[in-house]
Amino acid sequence: MKPLGIYIHIPFCKQKCAYCDFYSLGNADSTGYADALIKHIIYQKDSFKDYLIDTIYVGGGTPSLLPPKDMANIIYSIKDNFNVSNDAEISMEANPGTVNMGSLKIYKDCGINRLSFGLQSANDNELKTLSRIHSKDDFYKSFMNAREAGFENINVDVMYALPNQTGLELENTLDCVIGLKPEHISFYGLKIEPNTKFGKMKDIDKTLPDSDTQADMYLDACEKLNSSGYAQYEISNFSLPGYECKHNIKYWENADFAGFGPAAHSLIGNRLYAFKKDLHRFLNAPCNLSGLTVEEQFLSNEELINQYVMLAFRMNRGINIKEFEKRFDKNFDVLYKSKLELFIKQKLVIFDNDSYKFTREGMLLSNLILSEILDL
Repeated sequence: MKPLGIYIHIPFCKQKCAYCDFYSLGNADSTGYADALIKHIIYQKDSFKDYLIDTIYVGGGTPSLLPPKDMANIIYSIKDNFNVSNDAEISMEANPGTVNMGSLKIYKDCGINRLSFGLQSANDNELKTLSRIHSKDDFYKSFMNAREAGFENINVDVMYALPNQTGLELENTLDCVIGLKPEHISFYGLKIEPNTKFGKMKDIDKTLPDSDTQADMYLDACEKLNSSGYAQYEISNFSLPGYECKHNIKYWENADFAGFGPAAHSLIGNRLYAFKKDLHRFLNAPCNLSGLTVEEQFLSNEELINQYVMLAFRMNRGINIKEFEKRFDKNFDVLYKSKLELFIKQKLVIFDNDSYKFTREGMLLSNLILSEILDL
């Protein structure tokens, strides 16, 4: 059977974070959502009967705001209607302060085996600036409860380049997280998106660390994480050995994944599609796929190659030219070598063991490099 990842979208939050441009609704009523989502999932089961589900990822929004029994029923519906591997990675995002021992045990019992806590910062002032609903203490309590409930695979999200953030404040956050020894740490730079609270603030750019400071923050953090045992396997992701996020790797490898719920995306072969960002429509007709689907397209081989190069270069292992030729029946060097030579001279890209890879400095400039080699 062909492997498949499943993504489940839960579009509810207590309040919208200042930086977030994902489809989520602050303080919205989730009544009826789980039932609609389960109908939506079951209706599509025949489309995926020939696949083996080896990863499930529940994201949002804030999935931990959904009643825990609803969450369990969603996971059970997938297990009952799809071919789910016995050792599937089943991840769920959670906001610190929105879980307790009771909910954590329900998650564990239904098969969720990986939690992802959105900490972002261990500085309470920075959390307020980001419009986060939790404190550092909330995070610590939630993390320790998760350990007590038996979770042995936990990710913690950390953000850098925050308004008025100093290198020392970022180092304190990293020390706090590393001290708890999670299995995985995601480390993202703040990006100001237009339709967000930050994006609508006139002088937000003046509060952000300058580009050189941001670069230093990234490089210093990478060094600190590596020296603490967290190997970097993707531009923004670090893990202890064997704890890389299998689901996210599917995205970076352009592997098949199916999304369920409003705003969820899917890639099956060369078919790329998404469901509308419309909770009301979804609740009223979760099985009307033609009415829910938007942005459907069938990618040409050239488009698949471009997408693969753009995503696979995010990973430390880069792009293996032999694997590339086997997958696309194209010679990578013929397509890209001449464009990469300048970046190799600048030590932003290296060629090693039949693979082209970004150096750490190259990762900082990944968007620039990719725009040059892909003519974006």
